[in-house]
Amino acid sequence: MFGVLSRGRRGPIGLDVGSEGVKMLQLEQNGGKLSVTTAARWSFPPQVTAEASDRRLRRRLAAQAVAEMLKSGHFRGRRVVSCLRADELAIKNIRLPQMPASDLASAVSWEARERFGFEVSPDRLHYLRAGEVRQGAESRDEIILIAASEDSVREHLDMLSEMHLKPAHVDAEPVALFRAYQRCLRRAEDESAVTVVADIGLEATKVIVARGTDIVLIKLIEMGGRTLNESVAKELGLDYTEAVHLRHKRTAKGRPTPAETPSDEVEWSVFDSVRGEVESLAREISLCLRYCAVTFRGLRPSEITLTGGEAYDPAVVRLLSECLDCRCVVGEPLWGMEISGADLGADRRSALTEWSVAAGLALRELDPKVYSRKRVDEERRVSA
Repeated sequence: MFGVLSRGRRGPIGLDVGSEGVKMLQLEQNGGKLSVTTAARWSFPPQVTAEASDRRLRRRLAAQAVAEMLKSGHFRGRRVVSCLRADELAIKNIRLPQMPASDLASAVSWEARERFGFEVSPDRLHYLRAGEVRQGAESRDEIILIAASEDSVREHLDMLSEMHLKPAHVDAEPVALFRAYQRCLRRAEDESAVTVVADIGLEATKVIVARGTDIVLIKLIEMGGRTLNESVAKELGLDYTEAVHLRHKRTAKGRPTPAETPSDEVEWSVFDSVRGEVESLAREISLCLRYCAVTFRGLRPSEITLTGGEAYDPAVVRLLSECLDCRCVVGEPLWGMEISGADLGADRRSALTEWSVAAGLALRELDPKVYSRKRVDEERRVSA
């Protein structure tokens, strides 16, 4: 459950340690207003992100970066809400007979022991009730199991200890990601709204589908920015680092729309280089949407929210929109928040979608009842 912060009090730091770097974000709640009081980000060196680097090296570099960010920033306290990445979690959909909540917990524990290849203790197991489904003549409950191995949890806590941070919560990355957008669902008609978030990161894509505030599907697709970079490198005869530089150089950190088209020969070359991989990604996302439509009786989205670094690529946005026959938009996890006092390391007029996970983590202990549901441009409060 969400905790409630007193007026004007800062929440814990949202700590996102991802494939490309580290992001830290702290929020303050003042009545019905949310403000980003402090933010900091750091990226792994190119040679670390370009290769399959030693996990211990990455952890050491991340710990050093966090120490520097705490020292140079204006973060208050050392309590953090962090997360285990989707690839560190075991996630599985199961179906159980409908039963009282008091019986469901024990049934879920038994299923987890049977289905996962490691011992799952209650403190490392979480489940989400996705909704009622029909299986033959019976009604059953679809349940999403989320479990973490003891090794994953221990390694994560050791990392926080090296960073001299105090864990308030260790969340699941897909849940935190959805929380950043769940706060928009405040009206009565939003109870049946379909939300689809596709987070396209460096190593993989996370797809979260929800009906109202209930997550109904979490899917990890092993395709992401690295796949696109490698495709550009292969097609254009570049090494990996050159391909990354070329794609970053041409990617406008604004709000690309599906209507945007390549404007010169280089743009067309990159566009054609990523087309096949984006089409493959679209097919995987389409399978997720088809499963939800069949399982939950016509559940279909009117748009898909794209997050992560690849969401800024207009070619990715356009191709996914065309292949999925559904409008794709770049997610804005900080909309409605006061952001002028924080250094977000980017153009504050942009969507800032790369902050989605950190924002979801920082929101963990805030009162959802005070979130403003009116979305207007002025609420971004961007200073001149």
